[in-house]
Amino acid sequence: MYLVDGHNLIGQLQDLSLDDPQDEAKLTVAIRRFCMRHRVKTTVIFDNGVIGGTSRELSNSDVTVIFASPGQQADTLLMRRAREHGTIKGKYDDMVLVTSDRRILRLAFAYGIDTMASEEFALMIGFRPVEREVEDPDKANGKTEKRIAFVYEKDPNPVISTQEIAYWLTVFKRRQWEVRAARMAQQDAAAKNLKSTEDTGKPKSKSKPESDG
Repeated sequence: MYLVDGHNLIGQLQDLSLDDPQDEAKLTVAIRRFCMRHRVKTTVIFDNGVIGGTSRELSNSDVTVIFASPGQQADTLLMRRAREHGTIKGKYDDMVLVTSDRRILRLAFAYGIDTMASEEFALMIGFRPVEREVEDPDKANGKTEKRIAFVYEKDPNPVISTQEIAYWLTVFKRRQWEVRAARMAQQDAAAKNLKSTEDTGKPKSKSKPESDG
């Protein structure tokens, strides 16, 4: 499952703005489509809910949308949900926390939770990450060019090229398929074991006696 820092993700998109009154709804629609295609679950946490709690209007069977209550920070709620998930499941192997916030990333690392940059997740759900002007160190003239840069708060990470993004997306998709294949294999094995148990419990049919003639 994915646990998404909603407003942090919107802040890294070209296609959405935090000033848009419908930004949460538009993002949720894109995440719903992604979850339906890949058969995964996602929880999205946003700041500044008027009341706070789970949004019935935006949530469905695949996506749970939660707004932090007034006076509560989404960051705190995000990590609390992550810790609760690990406590219930006993592990974090099936969770990916999506954010580009350095503080949350440090906490996630301390808990052993897998993370993904908001910009990378944006590509997966069909949005364009922000492009920032960066200096190319290989160019003597010091010209700047626009490239996708993974940004953590206000401090940019090393620039990642379009080729690298394509490579890591391929790796991630392959990992998803491997996990899905493993789950299907487990389900098939469980079904075969159940059938074997049922067959063993059935009374054996009696053979017809041989005729003397």
